[in-house]
Amino acid sequence: MIVDRRARFAGALALCAALAGPLAARDVYRGFLDPGIPQHRATLDLLERLVKTPDDASLHNDLGCLIARDGFWRDALREFALAAKLDKATGRPLYNAGLVHAMQGEWGSAASSFHKAVSRAPGNWAAWWMLGYAEERRDHVSAAIAAYKTSLRVDTSLFDVRRNPFAAYSRLKGRVLLETLEGRVQRLALPATEQMAQADLVTSFQQGRVAVSAVLGGPVPAGAQAPPDDRAAKPASGGAVVTSVPPVSASRPTPAPMASPQFTRANEPIPPDFPVQSPAGPAPPRRVQPDAAGGEDAPAPVPTPMPRPVGPGVG
Repeated sequence: MIVDRRARFAGALALCAALAGPLAARDVYRGFLDPGIPQHRATLDLLERLVKTPDDASLHNDLGCLIARDGFWRDALREFALAAKLDKATGRPLYNAGLVHAMQGEWGSAASSFHKAVSRAPGNWAAWWMLGYAEERRDHVSAAIAAYKTSLRVDTSLFDVRRNPFAAYSRLKGRVLLETLEGRVQRLALPATEQMAQADLVTSFQQGRVAVSAVLGGPVPAGAQAPPDDRAAKPASGGAVVTSVPPVSASRPTPAPMASPQFTRANEPIPPDFPVQSPAGPAPPRRVQPDAAGGEDAPAPVPTPMPRPVGPGVG
């Protein structure tokens, strides 16, 4: 009877310890924060902002990223899960959770997180690539190749180790690049062969000629020129508002006037890269002949101009 009571008591203690373990391990990173480290100062700043706005999904996502850098995987996964719950339209927290699982070698959980990320955001090409890598580590070759091919629709640099360190461990790089070669060549050929009415439309956006503000009449980004009032666009059901789109013809700079060519005595054009001065330096000063008395050098004689002829037919 006494033995049974002791066994029940020991079992109850073990159950309490198992239940209290995760609770005690929550937010362990807080005790290791050092305000003298910039990354930890950023973490403390996020914690202060979360006190005012506890339901901000982006703050929880960024906090999870900073925590994961220090290796606090469980706390980071909690923040990512909370961020994904607060904002069901973004796949960023799920992608970051997949990275944490990949760091721990949990490829099944990583593939699940990446799959959820691309379900929310199909344009997250990095998530497609990581989904392929997680499936490759699980020896699911067909699923891995399919995800890899999707990631290469826009961004082929994901197989570059300088950008993506995981690319060094992929064994399917050559096969994926070879099978997608024809499609990638066709997409690359479109900008050179298509006929657009505004050929420099993309270039105008790349050079920041379009000022975008979240609210009509809001601040214009630095470097952008505010448009007149009659050119401001009306907001359409929320979102960004395009406030300035200058004409394409006016966006092209005026070509600089060409310099007049210079010619040599032989009537040959001087090359534009011809040096003004010889590499050996300036020529030494020319010495004139001594005077008739045999003294010092006399100055060079000034030539006497010839008289202009006059008469019929001259002038």
